Amino acid sequence: MNAPNSDASPSCCGMNAFLPLTLLSLSFAIILGSEVYTSNLQRGLLEQGIAQREPAVQQSRQVQSGLQKLAMDLFEAAKDDSDAKKIIAKYNIQFSGNPAAAPAASPSK
Repeated sequence: MNAPNSDASPSCCGMNAFLPLTLLSLSFAIILGSEVYTSNLQRGLLEQGIAQREPAVQQSRQVQSGLQKLAMDLFEAAKDDSDAKKIIAKYNIQFSGNPAAAPAASPSK
């Protein structure tokens, strides 16, 4: 009196355990693949952004170099000129003593 669709047969249970593991592995592989794709896309956008900002960085270095020269000239002029001394005092410009370093200019506001 055995039923033909009995769940106790070994061939039936073996196939039912394999299917969930296969689906779980497949979903994990899909998720991992999408994460790798997304991270590669983000890396490309980051590298593109860095390349686009390079001209601005070069321009800021040129401006900084010009301001350093201006500050050095102001310090040289302050030795003999009272107006240059007033400008240095007003904006609290300080020189670190290292010729390679830029004088720090900070407004006193």
